[in-house]
Amino acid sequence: MTLVEDQEARDLPGAVSEAVKNGEISVQAPQSALSHGQTKVYTVDAEDKDTTFTSVTIPVGGDYSMLSNLTVLFNESGDIVQYGETLISENDAGNFNITSFTDGELVNSNDTDLPYMTDAQLQQDAASGEAMATAGAGSTAACVAAVLGVSGATAYLIVGACTGACTVPGVGTAVCVACIGAYATVGGASITAVASCF
Repeated sequence: MTLVEDQEARDLPGAVSEAVKNGEISVQAPQSALSHGQTKVYTVDAEDKDTTFTSVTIPVGGDYSMLSNLTVLFNESGDIVQYGETLISENDAGNFNITSFTDGELVNSNDTDLPYMTDAQLQQDAASGEAMATAGAGSTAACVAAVLGVSGATAYLIVGACTGACTVPGVGTAVCVACIGAYATVGGASITAVASCF
């Protein structure tokens, strides 16, 4: 997974924005919540290593946690292969709720049982580098925390948001890495390690 900073990095976000405006990409969050100025573009190798995808990730702000995003995966021809929207918010129980959509369709909406934290608290938690201590987070979150060097809360949310993407047949690893990349920088050496956590 490599950050793209050339003309493609300027063109594809515009294509995503246009696809959202014309309804080709159906988003559940208000379009005004899409933080286009913070868009990241990455190239991602497929499992066969012969195909390269490009992912465009746009953070979703507004009433959603900073980990919320819209990620669009393009093939080498510039066609949209798949897109996913992950909306992380506080539910009535005071916990994080993760709602995921693939190609505009609801995939899941789950109460994580993890007490909600503001963006400032999440950033502080991530900066503290605390080890995985979330009760019930399981070995997948512990693995993600160890490989990415993120806090337990962040790892737990990544697992909750990316489990569906990381078990998709076909484009498989590319979709998984694009999802994970939306939350944390993944170096080339750790891509397989992160994907294997799932």
